[in-house]
Amino acid sequence: MNGDGKKRLDICWRYFNPPPRLAKASFDNYIPKTKAQQAALETCKEYGLMDIKQGKGLFLFGLFGTGKTHLAVATVRGLMESAPDMFGERVNHDLELYEPDRETYKGYCCSFFSTVDLLDAMRPGSEAKQRHGEWLFHRAKMDDLVVLDDIGAEKATDWVAERLYAIVDVRYRMKRATIFTSNCSEKQLQDQLGGRIVSRIYEMTEQVPVAGPDHRRKMA
Repeated sequence: MNGDGKKRLDICWRYFNPPPRLAKASFDNYIPKTKAQQAALETCKEYGLMDIKQGKGLFLFGLFGTGKTHLAVATVRGLMESAPDMFGERVNHDLELYEPDRETYKGYCCSFFSTVDLLDAMRPGSEAKQRHGEWLFHRAKMDDLVVLDDIGAEKATDWVAERLYAIVDVRYRMKRATIFTSNCSEKQLQDQLGGRIVSRIYEMTEQVPVAGPDHRRKMA
């Protein structure tokens, strides 16, 4: 990869903004322990640019600690590294300092959101918090590929259901690709989010079970 490609990749990855603990997550350092994890790894490796273009997503589900978020981040890394010239960033001129010499890139915009953190950022607060929350809400609805991590972990309220429906519904209607991860079963998600949201999630994604041991527990 040449210098400009590396610079572009760095900018797009920073915009994607995965959690620091998984900033280096890749397919190479995901270690499947079960057949289900191996199958999930292969499915994620097959996810390509055409899937983004067609608005197809993935729904990675299973118990905690099986590597769902790792696979979601690795999927985006694999896409960006294979074709960095196809990816870009969305610039918020209201929030960022004006940099006349800054180079911006057009292409597929990708964002990572912890669902709980995204909803927290969108709650009422100071003017600065409101503006930041509105920017994240806009990205969650509009970016070409969005990872919504740990959906179903948020406390169920009417406001939460309304905000999540607004995000999922516009992405569903506009055929924008979304990768969801969740610890919840389908019934648990329906109880938590309601049937309208879950129905859309299932139609807009390929469901990928990620079953295996909790990798966060140190084996004796």
